[in-house]
Amino acid sequence: MRKISLVIVSILATSLLLPIYASSAASSIAGTSCATAGDIKIIGGLRYFCGRPGGQDHFNWDKGTPTKFVARIPITLPVAQTGKITFANALDHVSEIPATAWQRIQDTINANPTVVVPHQLIVGPKTTSVTKTLEESILSREFKLWSGFSQTKYLTAILFNSADANWAIGALNKVMKDKKYPASQDPQEALHSVQQNCSASLKPGQTTGPMGDCNGGNAGQVAGSNDAIEMLGVTTADPQHGWDPTDNGEVSHEYTHTVQSAQFIGTAAGDQNYYEQNFMPCWMNEGQANASGIGAATTSLDQYINKRNDTVTRVEVAKEFKGFTAAGLKDYLYSQIPNQSKPNSCYNTGPLYRMGYSVGFAATEALFAIGGPQSTMALVARGAMGDTFAQAFKAVYGITWDQGSTILGQILAAEYAAAPARN
Repeated sequence: MRKISLVIVSILATSLLLPIYASSAASSIAGTSCATAGDIKIIGGLRYFCGRPGGQDHFNWDKGTPTKFVARIPITLPVAQTGKITFANALDHVSEIPATAWQRIQDTINANPTVVVPHQLIVGPKTTSVTKTLEESILSREFKLWSGFSQTKYLTAILFNSADANWAIGALNKVMKDKKYPASQDPQEALHSVQQNCSASLKPGQTTGPMGDCNGGNAGQVAGSNDAIEMLGVTTADPQHGWDPTDNGEVSHEYTHTVQSAQFIGTAAGDQNYYEQNFMPCWMNEGQANASGIGAATTSLDQYINKRNDTVTRVEVAKEFKGFTAAGLKDYLYSQIPNQSKPNSCYNTGPLYRMGYSVGFAATEALFAIGGPQSTMALVARGAMGDTFAQAFKAVYGITWDQGSTILGQILAAEYAAAPARN
């Protein structure tokens, strides 16, 4: 369940796209070099973002987005603090947070209108544990969960086990060719995408050793197109955690990653995956995908709680982590540097990144319980409008990120005191 930048970008046919206004300043800045990815300049009503169209070590200003760009956000902000659990009373209801979060996911899915995202599921010939009907039903719930936000125009999901790894490389290449997607900057993109599901990973986007059991996933949006791709590894070697998408949440987890990136539709981003990861701290990148993916896929509260407890307490502790105290957990949430161009970015630090699957899960789950699951996607949409994470948090929840991370740190400390982390 690893997130990569799969050379992918998306656009929703019904997205709110504002025009790119002409400006004399545009010709003087767009495409010129810049020093640090993530830097922003505003000139003549346009917001320019320093990105990496030429690779990790080569940054250019993008073509400019109107500063009045408005992302699609279907909920009222700031979210009301009138529910069963709020930031003000959360510490009195810590034990109720998981059940409340799961129920709010179900209520959101049930209340939202049906959303049809055109898609195809391609399953390897030897991957016999996959039943398309089940995976389709889970995807339909994810489509409804994020109703009102930008979602991809077309989704391709390729599911394969280790016996079909070579087949999966060919299948991805065929999709790229048949859909006439722009050529990747990486000529071995398909191989590397499959490797990320079937090899040990040092950090996002990097693998080590030969391919073995395919038990990971990656997803993103195809750069220069309207579509998204999920690559889903189906384990054959882990009898304790076999392929059961209602339990492992892999199908829905990876789809959430495509929705995260899709919030940057209509901006000037050439690679929306990259822009999204420059906005989102790693704890939320994977925590949101795990909390929503498992919450949407599980069929009962008991199943969710069992999976949630196993996942949240299974922590690979990074050396940067300052401990399971309220102060240490606040620091973990508050201090992460998402900017990929910096060596100390959480995206360049494997163990710190991977803590998002567990500790980030618990933090995002608390936000689900307090503000509903859609509040967390509103954070990403605000990021597409130019907010920093702290600005987005204040806009969505009505309190500062310093205040919010303090309370979340206290919540997590209480949860880990009751159920300690383990390797």
